[in-house]
Amino acid sequence: MPKKLIALLLALLGIVWLAAQTEKTAQPTLETLQQQLLAMSDSLLQAREGEIFREYGFRETDRLQDVAAKLKIANIPQWKKYLEIEPENPVLDNMSLAQLGISPYRALLAQQYSIYGFTELSTLGELAKQKQLPMKKLRQFAGIHSEDKSRDSYSLQALGKKPDEFVAFEQDFNAGKIGFGFSVTFIGILIVFAALAITALIIGQLRRLNREPKPEDRTLVLTPSGKVKSQPKDMNADVIAAAITALHIYRQSIEERRRLLLTFKRSRADHWRSSGFVNMPNRDILRKRS
Repeated sequence: MPKKLIALLLALLGIVWLAAQTEKTAQPTLETLQQQLLAMSDSLLQAREGEIFREYGFRETDRLQDVAAKLKIANIPQWKKYLEIEPENPVLDNMSLAQLGISPYRALLAQQYSIYGFTELSTLGELAKQKQLPMKKLRQFAGIHSEDKSRDSYSLQALGKKPDEFVAFEQDFNAGKIGFGFSVTFIGILIVFAALAITALIIGQLRRLNREPKPEDRTLVLTPSGKVKSQPKDMNADVIAAAITALHIYRQSIEERRRLLLTFKRSRADHWRSSGFVNMPNRDILRKRS
């Protein structure tokens, strides 16, 4: 089997596993509900059940179907599932909460689970992980400073927030997420281009700051009389004397060569005239024969 096909299969298995893990974390379990209930003291439970009676108007003596109607449960089988009773058993609908061993507060938490996927006992840390929301935004929603981590384990109830308020906050955040993402991207692009422009400007100015020094004029200028007219700044008198001496010797060598050329120059000589033969010799030979 090719290596690319094996890598593709492994990637697909990883995606499936991550999806399964996400689904597990997204759906609350019955154990989580029970742990939240056990974490509350009896006094808090009694106080909360009194608030539930004033807000929804049911007690432990009410039948299950009446409680579902007062809580406006849309998915009753799922609500029963969170209450750990048979979802499809209609006989249980006519039994009271006390007969089923269900407290009013537990019925309310199950209702919140069936609607929102979390309860008022869910902490900020759990909600941030479950809903994939930034923790700083959740702290601002709860009225906490964005850098204060001391109350991340506080529940919505302890912070004075209701599940429907959190849902409204989540909807507003998701609605502005796209615009926020575009604004962050645009600002990032502006920062990058501004940094590039500043870098290019600085690099262009470095050429002026680090200019190469102009080459000094190293020419030694003398007057016709042999005096120094201009000289380099770092040239001392010994160098000047050596240069003048070399120039003087060079001129003397040129004059000596000219004299030698004039001495050995000869005038052009006519060998015919120097030998005394003015006329051509053929004429004399021709005359004698005639």
